Amino acid sequence: MLGVELDPAVGRQAAAGGMVDGIATLADGLAGADVVVLAVPVGRLEAVAREAAPLVKGSATVVTDVGSVKVPVVARLEPLFARFVGGHPMAGSERSGLAAASATLFDGAPCVVTPTPRTDPGALDMVERLWKALGAAVVRMEPGVHDELVAAVSHLPHLAAASLVNTAAGVGDGQALAVAAGGFRDTTRIASGSPALWRDICLMNQGPVLKMLADYTMEVTRLRDVIARGDGPGLLEVLMRAQKTRERLTEGKG
Repeated sequence: MLGVELDPAVGRQAAAGGMVDGIATLADGLAGADVVVLAVPVGRLEAVAREAAPLVKGSATVVTDVGSVKVPVVARLEPLFARFVGGHPMAGSERSGLAAASATLFDGAPCVVTPTPRTDPGALDMVERLWKALGAAVVRMEPGVHDELVAAVSHLPHLAAASLVNTAAGVGDGQALAVAAGGFRDTTRIASGSPALWRDICLMNQGPVLKMLADYTMEVTRLRDVIARGDGPGLLEVLMRAQKTRERLTEGKG
């Protein structure tokens, strides 16, 4: 497996650590590739894809990506390659770079593939086998459905975490953060992710993200109203419903 890296120092480190078999230029890396994985931030995907398109082996090469937005990515990349399959492994953390690498990153993690009527069945099978070999649980989904669902479970949580941090930072001239303990840190961990990366993700998935923000705002408003009324049973019902849903989410994972 060859890697292509703009930073020579990072490339050398990846090769030395056994993360790739070697580092190549884009032209050399793509020349003999059977499968190409475009693993770059979504804001750079189209530019990198356009640079790569003339270098792949035409219909012999399968191209996929790992972007967390699919509708615009598939629409822009699919015409560039004869055998393109959109993909999104739902794994990772707020950390980035080689120091955050993990050999078990994809173990049991969902990986969404987003075939369209234009998708080559052989290419789809190859991409699915790739992710299964890495330990992921592959799920097929239409690009639009993917973007709606990840807006709820990935994009909205990041924005909520960022809002929580910014809200707390304004309390007591920042003194609230001095007493923040494990609960706050756990809840807001993902706010440490790359701001530029998340800017691009949210803007590229603007419609679904705006809908989720509207739904979340309504939920917070209902919660505020229950507290304002002093409605203990109503507040308990909201909290219990969330608790039970969260417990079902983690069943069998602990």
